[in-house]
Amino acid sequence: MIRTPVLQLTADDQPLNDQVMARLMTLSITDNKNMDADELSLTLDDHDGALELPKRGVILQCWMGYTDAGIHDMGTYVVDSSEWSGSPDTISIRAKSADFKSSLKSGHSESYHNKTLGEIANTVAKRQQLALSIKPELVTIDVGHIDQTDESDINLLTRLCHQYGAVVNIKHGKLLIFTANANVSASGHALDLTVITRQTGDQFRYSVEDRQADYDNVSASYQDKDDAKRKTVDTTGTKSKTKKLKGTYKSEKAANAAANAESKRIKDQQAKFSIATAYAYPAITTESPIELQGYKAEVDALKWTVDKAVHTYSKSGGLTSQLDLLAPLK
Repeated sequence: MIRTPVLQLTADDQPLNDQVMARLMTLSITDNKNMDADELSLTLDDHDGALELPKRGVILQCWMGYTDAGIHDMGTYVVDSSEWSGSPDTISIRAKSADFKSSLKSGHSESYHNKTLGEIANTVAKRQQLALSIKPELVTIDVGHIDQTDESDINLLTRLCHQYGAVVNIKHGKLLIFTANANVSASGHALDLTVITRQTGDQFRYSVEDRQADYDNVSASYQDKDDAKRKTVDTTGTKSKTKKLKGTYKSEKAANAAANAESKRIKDQQAKFSIATAYAYPAITTESPIELQGYKAEVDALKWTVDKAVHTYSKSGGLTSQLDLLAPLK
């Protein structure tokens, strides 16, 4: 079945006219996980030199879809670079997610004492004028004392979330902190499962990284205030291949959280699957759950989650998607 793609673009809330849209050669939307900003890039045909170079700061909004399935809001982006090249003459434009304000990357100094992860995240969210959405089980993690010395809020939260097995991102005006592969949206609701069959896919690659063979236990140290001793927690009773975390945590709870987070990282991201689809899946975002069908039985049986999604339009190829998937091995 031949499907008709639909692509809409606005610049500063004004629809791009037909003359500009007719010059559109390629457009791609990259949906990233963690604190890498989502990105929009496009290339325009400027063979006659009639186009003006866009100004930095122009706000672009994009919708993608098909006439038989409707369109999806692909986000809002701010132009941060443009390039004119030839021959043939083309103009390339790159824009970053409007959610990533410059203040997020600016250095800030502050000390947080006797604070939980939720309290620190709430402080940063208020400073950046973002709504906070954090998984309940992460709110009460006892961070203890941490210093932010001329460090950006992005780096601080990335550092903390990595330590405690969480993922941080900013989408749609929200500061999101959640556990990896939770398959939830920015609003906290479960994302829809998408089935991708061998027939709907195109090129693919499956690989396995056996990191579990390196370690069977993770240990972390903490300072026991009652006994005034340095103690250790372990994730398993088996200690033949132990990975020891650096530093000393404030409490047993914090040490357990860090050790369990590292243990989960070792077990997770063992299987990888990359696929270029024949038709685009514009509704798919990072963290979307995917079910594969028609591949090898052991591949179909895994619980796949989108780690990165690139949705592309081209005059010659229509709409397609490039999906990078991750799954823990059973």
